[in-house]
Amino acid sequence: MESISKIRRWVLVDGRSIRSVARQTGLSRNTIKKYLKDDSPPSYHRQAPPVRHKLCNGFDARLQTLFEQDQKRPRRERRTAQK
Repeated sequence: MESISKIRRWVLVDGRSIRSVARQTGLSRNTIKKYLKDDSPPSYHRQAPPVRHKLCNGFDARLQTLFEQDQKRPRRERRTAQK
């Protein structure tokens, strides 16, 4: 893809038509018009990742005790992902 500044130069300075620039670059004429309308190239700013809240806020201690109890049980009596 051609850079936006190069496309702007072709149309505004060199006087080429939007259709010819679109044909050469393979971009839509609407895209070329959008590039000509904006003075600055599009910039992308990374957003801060969303804050994740723990789903099991008071349940951690209970899970830990269940896990410790299961370690002491015989293998066939332990809790698994299926049960």
